[in-house]
Amino acid sequence: MVKMKNVRNLGVTFSKRRAGLFKKACKLCTLCGAEIAYVIFSYDGKVFSFGHPSMDTLVERYLGRNLPPPNNDVHNQQIVALREAGILELNTKLMNLEVVLQMEKNRGESLREIRKRADGVWWQSPIEELN
Repeated sequence: MVKMKNVRNLGVTFSKRRAGLFKKACKLCTLCGAEIAYVIFSYDGKVFSFGHPSMDTLVERYLGRNLPPPNNDVHNQQIVALREAGILELNTKLMNLEVVLQMEKNRGESLREIRKRADGVWWQSPIEELN
């Protein structure tokens, strides 16, 4: 990889990649309960930061200052609720698939019955007997 020479392209790429990083960090916090802090300096000196639960708390902890552990009860409840909603959705899909599977098994059984009645040559049966 080589640094871009066109300043306009550099700015556009930076803003797109920065937005992608914010999205990934937000998802990581939500799905895993991770505590994340990062700081980005753009090519023209602007500062962008992200911190969860807060940037100050995480920086203080990183610097080794004694702080009480964060209270994640609300965050953990959200994670549990999200997991339970996912499980409920998957269970619903599973039940629907089981119904479809049973219908297909019944259909296969009726096809076997038709073949058995026609002695394996159902195409030679009179049309009036076919349903």
